[in-house]
Amino acid sequence: MSDSTASQTTTLEKSAAAVDDDLEKQERGPVSRGAAAVEPEPAVAKPSLPPGRLAPDDPLNPINWSTKKKILVDFVLNIWVLSLTYSSTAYVASVPALMRRFNSSQTVGLLGVTLTVLGFAAGPLLFGPSSEIYGRRPVYLACGVLYSAFAIGVAFADSMSSLLFFRFVVGLFGSAQINNVPASIGDFTVPANRGPYSIIYAICAFGGPALGPLSSSFVETEAGYRWNLRVIAIFCTLTSLLAAFVPESHHPTLARHRAEKESSEPVARKSVADVVRVYKGALSRPFIFLFTEPIVAIISLYLAVLYGILYGFFPAFSVVWIEIRGFSQQSFGLTYIALGLGFLIGAMAIALLGGKSYMRAAKKALEGGDTTVPAEARLSGLTPFGAVLAPVSLFLFAWTAPFPSVHWIVPCLAEALFGCSMIMIFTSFIPYLIDSYQMHAASALAAGMASRALIGSVFPLFTLPMYHNLTVQGATSLFAGIACLCAPIPVIFARYGPGLRSRSRYAAANR
Repeated sequence: MSDSTASQTTTLEKSAAAVDDDLEKQERGPVSRGAAAVEPEPAVAKPSLPPGRLAPDDPLNPINWSTKKKILVDFVLNIWVLSLTYSSTAYVASVPALMRRFNSSQTVGLLGVTLTVLGFAAGPLLFGPSSEIYGRRPVYLACGVLYSAFAIGVAFADSMSSLLFFRFVVGLFGSAQINNVPASIGDFTVPANRGPYSIIYAICAFGGPALGPLSSSFVETEAGYRWNLRVIAIFCTLTSLLAAFVPESHHPTLARHRAEKESSEPVARKSVADVVRVYKGALSRPFIFLFTEPIVAIISLYLAVLYGILYGFFPAFSVVWIEIRGFSQQSFGLTYIALGLGFLIGAMAIALLGGKSYMRAAKKALEGGDTTVPAEARLSGLTPFGAVLAPVSLFLFAWTAPFPSVHWIVPCLAEALFGCSMIMIFTSFIPYLIDSYQMHAASALAAGMASRALIGSVFPLFTLPMYHNLTVQGATSLFAGIACLCAPIPVIFARYGPGLRSRSRYAAANR
């Protein structure tokens, strides 16, 4: 590492530490901003914390975990996420063999993707609020067992109907990790150092769909569809076993457990009616967020469009690379390297440049008199660039991919640019929702995940006929036009986000 790079890294670390110190000082008490120190009045009480929030200096607070423990927990949870997103697309390589084995149509075969992603939509509405009632760990344990069991069921299914049912249930219980892991990350990090953890999550969430077709095309060719499905089941089971050792991180749950241990009185159990009432309210919260919170509604729609385009691409890529350009199945799988590289490059750009942009915005906010860093600091820097890059990459793919006279590296470059843009956008808006909704982050994320999964589940069914009827140029240009309409959204939130949060019932106006 060069001296200049080391100097920049040291400066960034010092800035992060300074912002963390400012955040903790703001939570613990007033901070003197003048040149002379102002002596505190002895009668002033410590500011109250949000309900269920542990104090910054509380040993029980997951924010006080060691860096090593945070990295280990983050690694385990994100590998678990990777197993789910990998399984969602690795199945595609087995569709032709499944069509022959069970004498089914291509549409029925692709339902294995649709139903899995549809499970992503149903699960968060249940498991997001459940994690806020019972804690993260019980939800992870229960869902991990069922997720693994039904993944094994897919590998040994003896009919198409049972296989499709198992695929849906895998998506249903697997959605617990893809939806709740960002909330877990929010439990043990402060906004100033949350970026790297969120970047790893984004790489696993989006790298899985790119890794799936790449590796499964080789497994399918060499060992057959049964072993492809078995590899998926093994991956899901091993990562679920690792996730079983992840400790609880939900602040209200930890506070409740401590109160139960310290209380000398028997803990009163809630009646069935109370449990039903609480659960009913929690289950309705994601719908409330989706239809009454403009922040959640607009961001969810934007991310859902990009998510749908991504999953619509997977069956449509076969039109370009196999039908038009004549690639073999294995060579076709290699084209997904471009998409994966795009995700990786986008993550590196966020890590190197996005952190600096956030620190500048955080420093400016604190110097301007704000007591905390506004959530809009997440949308500075690369987010608007990613929003513009998305339609540009789609137009580039539309008008180069279907022409064999154009070298294959050009549409691969377009794939990489699209992957890069998605990472830039998602790694900004997911932390933005976490910073905005804090203790209700799981419900806000559940609303967003449900809408993304609903749209993503249907795209694979109609994109293949659309690419045949509208041509690759027309279909992809249509997607690019939709992405163009959404491009101003990051700038709009950067400008009007504080006002929207101040009028929200659930969002924290000062974050």
